[in-house]
Amino acid sequence: MLTRRHLGQFLAAPALLPAPSLLGADDGKWTAEWDAAILSAAVARLDAAFDPREDMLRRQVGSEYRYHTNMRSREVHPTRDTLEYALLLLEAGGADRAARAARIVERILSLQETDPSSNWYGLWGYYVEEPAPKMSPADWNWADFNGSLLLLIEYRHGSRLSPALRRNVREGIRHAARSVQRRNVSMTYTNIAVQGSFVTLAAAQLLDDAELRRYAAERLRRFAAAIDLTGSFAEYNSPTYANVTIVNLTRMRMTLRDSEDLELVDRIHTRAWLHLGKHWHTPTRQLAGPHSRSYSTDIGAPLWIQKALGGRVAFASLGDLKARRIEPSAETAIHDYRCPESVAPLFLQAGPPRQHREIFLPASAPVRPVQGTTWLAPDLCLGSVNRGDFWIQRRSLLAYWGGNRRPARFVQARFLKDDYDFTSALLYTVQQDNCILGLVNFRSPGGDKHPNLDPIENGEFEASRLRFCLDIAGAPKGAKILTGDSHLAVDLGGAKLWLNVREAAFRRQKPALSVEHEGDRLMLSIDLLRANAPQRVRWSETPAAYAVFSLAMEGASGSLEQFQRKCQAMSYEGSLSKGRVSWRTPAGWIGLTGNQSVKPVAEQDRAFSEWLDGKPVPLVRLSDERLA
Repeated sequence: MLTRRHLGQFLAAPALLPAPSLLGADDGKWTAEWDAAILSAAVARLDAAFDPREDMLRRQVGSEYRYHTNMRSREVHPTRDTLEYALLLLEAGGADRAARAARIVERILSLQETDPSSNWYGLWGYYVEEPAPKMSPADWNWADFNGSLLLLIEYRHGSRLSPALRRNVREGIRHAARSVQRRNVSMTYTNIAVQGSFVTLAAAQLLDDAELRRYAAERLRRFAAAIDLTGSFAEYNSPTYANVTIVNLTRMRMTLRDSEDLELVDRIHTRAWLHLGKHWHTPTRQLAGPHSRSYSTDIGAPLWIQKALGGRVAFASLGDLKARRIEPSAETAIHDYRCPESVAPLFLQAGPPRQHREIFLPASAPVRPVQGTTWLAPDLCLGSVNRGDFWIQRRSLLAYWGGNRRPARFVQARFLKDDYDFTSALLYTVQQDNCILGLVNFRSPGGDKHPNLDPIENGEFEASRLRFCLDIAGAPKGAKILTGDSHLAVDLGGAKLWLNVREAAFRRQKPALSVEHEGDRLMLSIDLLRANAPQRVRWSETPAAYAVFSLAMEGASGSLEQFQRKCQAMSYEGSLSKGRVSWRTPAGWIGLTGNQSVKPVAEQDRAFSEWLDGKPVPLVRLSDERLA
């Protein structure tokens, strides 16, 4: 199984493919031949990476920053990918493959921490070269991910293993399940909440463990109750982790026997597909924003969605698979993905322009629940979350346009500290249709590159540049841009964008709006700090640090000049220092409140409010049907 980071790279891999609408027309419905083609290609690809001296796959890691691991610029042997390779060898069949798979499984089991008194009980490191105690810190999710793979090996191929190895596999499963139970992750950690539920439920059934069974059944019901708080998912609308969630629900449907568990799993499974369907933008075949976590803004060619819909949404043809013009995740071949027929029309029919609001996370007044708003129209989709941040995995404000071509055309809001996304920057928005009013401010304490693993010490750091920017992929070369003192309009080719800096401050700097080409990207930036050499920033000496902006997008019809005049004619009132800012859009007045200074995130959240025509923005549940 691809690691989370490599999964992001994989999702971006089909970028050179033709547009999805040109694919799949020769193949019709999904058949076993498709699964066989995916499996054959995956095994051949991994065969080439196998290191027989270690009975492991090998990979070269680069020098870039990565969470949890200190491995840089060297060859490594990954545990999770190698264990999935063993599963794929068993799926492919043949005595030689089964023998290699057995050696791999023995090797992987030898790397698990099996001492119940250990702080890392049940875990593996990412790599042979870096066991869990040497990581920074260990990733507890590896009990869930590797445990789930061992369960698939046992449930699907256990009878092909030697009795001794099978006993060891079951012991590895037991250790992983107990690790999951000990950790007892929050049910708001959606993908791991579901994956750990699969591990503990399937392990309890396999091992006939009554105590683990009680825990696992209660955990599944706690997860359903967590969904019931809002009707949706805390780890919302994630192109990567929606698949992790759905594949583990699918695994439960494929392996569990308890009828009550299966009934609840089916209800959660339908809700997960409904959640995706409501955000699916048929014209671009992208999952419209906002995304809680994403590794590639372009969803690429997710064949698990194609399989789940029986080929009715086509990203690739059987010929593409056989010619290996695409490298889909091998788990697509193994799992019985099925989109409920009640939800399928959301993926198949574009429909008229519509706005979708959805609560993701609850909150206690005066803090607003985390809610997303998405505008879906024929030419574009535009989505934002009312309370978000700029962690590199977030897509708190995101738009797609330009049809279903690959690579995708998109606009992503980011906040960069020098050249990396800055997680201490926060984003608050109010959106109505295709218009967004936004506030960027900062939290302290807070993180640098990661919200928790990379804290800023004592509220001090160095930076040469701090900027809120719109990162635009796919704008035509020589795109027409109309600029003013604090605003600009851009013809994106098939869509138009308008950005206006309403007010901004940072220390003694005067924030400025700039337009730059960086590689193949067009960057529209509001620079809060820009210097030739690193500057020492002390939050305690920064009385004001914020920016307020308004943004609008429109389709291809009409000229850029007309669009600019229309946007400039929309009235804007107030200032943060006076309590509230408001913007009159064609769909009504939208307004927000918030802080100008750096504060703990809880204070920033309490200060934020969002308004539509003088009333709090409505809070909308995805569904009122209770699961638990």
